[in-house]
Amino acid sequence: MIPSKNRTWARPILLGLIAFGLSRAAEARAGNLVQDPGFESADPTALPGDSNLFTSGMSIDGGSWNVTQGTVGVDTLTSFIFDGSKSIVLDGDNSGPDSITQTLATTPGQLYTISFWANADVPNSFSVTFGGATVPGAPTSIAQNGFPGLDPLSNSSFFQLYTATATATSISTDLTFTTTAFPTATSGVTVELDNVSVIAGSVPEPASSALAVIGAATVAGGAILRRKRIA
Repeated sequence: MIPSKNRTWARPILLGLIAFGLSRAAEARAGNLVQDPGFESADPTALPGDSNLFTSGMSIDGGSWNVTQGTVGVDTLTSFIFDGSKSIVLDGDNSGPDSITQTLATTPGQLYTISFWANADVPNSFSVTFGGATVPGAPTSIAQNGFPGLDPLSNSSFFQLYTATATATSISTDLTFTTTAFPTATSGVTVELDNVSVIAGSVPEPASSALAVIGAATVAGGAILRRKRIA
């Protein structure tokens, strides 16, 4: 335990280190290369409850995200959304394969962390490619957790966060998500995607960053106190 006479100077050090770590996590989130990451600009004329479909060659939001294969749907204020008011559904019309792509400005040789939230109610195969190459560590299938709730955002807790890393080889890199679904007599037909992120470097989760900083602050504070006692 830190003696009371030392707490006045120890507390600012600890709080300062924690604030620094949290600010770094916030900077990482702000560095997302993806335009319209949560698909909130998609299908701008949609009404609440709509699930409109876009086919290959069409953009869902005026140019950021483009359907490059099959059919992609945009859910607006439905029970299939993870966050905000919209998300996209791969296999909204048939079994696929369905693909959606965004071209990113990247630095050759730079490592990027790719993350997204997804959920499904149908058996499926899934892939993420970065510059045409399969992303190592990306899921090959989205967990089939279902959408039991009926209201918008009622199924957010069933979505899963997926994260992987890939290295860019060009100044322009296509990020593509592709799904093929395998509907059964008892399954749905939905593979839902939301909140896509591509950030330079290997970025830990904010909670992990905060814990790491707290741990470092504790160690640093203890070391300072030990030196003070020795002196």
